[in-house]
Amino acid sequence: CQETCFYLDRRHHLLGGGGQCKAAWELNKGLLSKFVDKLLQAPTTNWQKWFHLMNGDGCTKVHLGSGQFTSFWFDHWIGPQPLADLFPALLSFCPRPNITVAHAYLQDQWIIPLHPRLTSVASSQLSAILLALADVALLPHVPDRRGIGVDLQPFSSWGFYLELWDLPYFSDEASPRTRSTIITAVLWNVWKARNSVVFSSLFPTADDTGLAILQDLRLWSIRMRSPSDKAYLHEWCSAFDVN
Repeated sequence: CQETCFYLDRRHHLLGGGGQCKAAWELNKGLLSKFVDKLLQAPTTNWQKWFHLMNGDGCTKVHLGSGQFTSFWFDHWIGPQPLADLFPALLSFCPRPNITVAHAYLQDQWIIPLHPRLTSVASSQLSAILLALADVALLPHVPDRRGIGVDLQPFSSWGFYLELWDLPYFSDEASPRTRSTIITAVLWNVWKARNSVVFSSLFPTADDTGLAILQDLRLWSIRMRSPSDKAYLHEWCSAFDVN
């Protein structure tokens, strides 16, 4: 009886998170807090940059007004890219990377908060930024306007959902085994593509990676015991047009 109680308590502990194991049914609250904390920091890792891009920071451009609602470093408001991408060395010396444009413009002067003793690279980047900002002035009573493209078309979720509407998705009939097989195939081939770049100096295209995913799924479908699982995998693969 004591062993049974210990087993049930341990099982509840693992399923609820903790024990150096992610929650099986819901995300560990501590890990979730850590993730959110990293998400709100300056995007230095690939997953942070991806999330900011998917969230619209990297694909929209701001027509500057007061600068009160525009990120100085991470929004695209001057130059060909966000300043964080153009001047990463200088960004590393900024103690307040999440400042708005308005916070860097004081008494008609551009004052960027930076740690002292800049490196030569950071100093040259600071000179380049100040030169680019020399002719930029804020308009206190004009709101910032965010849009897409050169002509600043209004940003809308319509185009985003239009792209997603016809993409393959997991139907309610798909078994957990089938779902995990597809996810594993995608992550496995993305990881291999990354290793090809890092270790072999090969640069596979998105189509190459997609084709590798389909080949693995067709091969793995042979091992599926359930006919419905096999049929679902083949149906999922046929939804992609990869030559």
